[in-house]
Amino acid sequence: MAVLKLSLFSNNFPEFFVIDHDGLVDIAKIETEDDRRNATFQWTGPSLNFGTQGMLVRAVAPPGFCLRIATFDDFRIHSKFFTGITDPQVKAQVIEESTYVLEPAEIDPNQASFRSVKFPDRFIRHRNFELFAEPVIPPHELQSACFRIAQPLHPTDF
Repeated sequence: MAVLKLSLFSNNFPEFFVIDHDGLVDIAKIETEDDRRNATFQWTGPSLNFGTQGMLVRAVAPPGFCLRIATFDDFRIHSKFFTGITDPQVKAQVIEESTYVLEPAEIDPNQASFRSVKFPDRFIRHRNFELFAEPVIPPHELQSACFRIAQPLHPTDF
C-alpha cells in the first residue's frame, strides 16, 4: 500500500495549514522548515477517496504521533504518541479517538472534512485557529470544518 502523505490547509484561510505545535494542533501560516515538517501528515486509510477511514499521523520525525480528540480538553485536537503505548486497552482507546472518516465537505463537496468515528456528530474544525472535534451546523462552522488536501509541505521521509 502506498504511503499517502499530505498537508491540509483551511478552506476559508488558505494560507493557514494544519500544524502540530508541540502537542496541540492548530492552523497557522508556514514560516519555518520546522513548520513544514510539523504540517506534513500521513493518512493511514487505504486511499484518499471519500468514505474511507484512517488516522492522520505525523509523516516526518518524530514518528508515531497521531491527531487525537482529547476529551479531557474540551475535544481539542492533540498530537499523541501512540505507537509506544504498551497497554492494549489504552492503545485501542487512543486509536479509536484518532480515527476519522474522510468525507466531502458540506460547504464545498470537492474538499474534505474529517468526521470522528468514535464521536460521529463531531468533525475536525478550527475555532480561533485551534483545532477541535465539534458538531458543525451553521454555514460559518461548515466552512471551518472544510480542508483542502495539498501536496506534503515536507516531501522527505523520517
